[in-house]
Amino acid sequence: MALYAKDKKFSVGWVLGGTILMFVTNILGGLLAGVLGVRSLLVVTGIAVVCFAFGGFIIGWKSEGRTIIEAGLAALLATAISVAIQSMLTHRRIPLEPIALGIGLGIPFAAGLLGGWLGEKVQGDTVGSDN
Repeated sequence: MALYAKDKKFSVGWVLGGTILMFVTNILGGLLAGVLGVRSLLVVTGIAVVCFAFGGFIIGWKSEGRTIIEAGLAALLATAISVAIQSMLTHRRIPLEPIALGIGLGIPFAAGLLGGWLGEKVQGDTVGSDN
């Protein structure tokens, strides 16, 4: 098996794919929490952090590019889409308070970065080929 250095190009495809993965796992995690009757904000936040970290890990593990940046951007996009859909469904305006935005976007972003970093560590610095 031949080893070669990874290509460090930025991949929009991994950002979009990671956004979908994070968005879907976050919704499924929220639905599961609702079915189980979870009311604790701390537990629901923990579920969301795990969903975003999992998506970031997959990006970091499978993408050859700038995986940590791709994972962070995917987390921001997934969060923004979730907030936009929630505001449309509830017919409420999105609060633009800096502290709320910092927490609401910062936690998923940090979880996505952490997952991307861990996935990058699992992947390593070289990629194998059977050629």
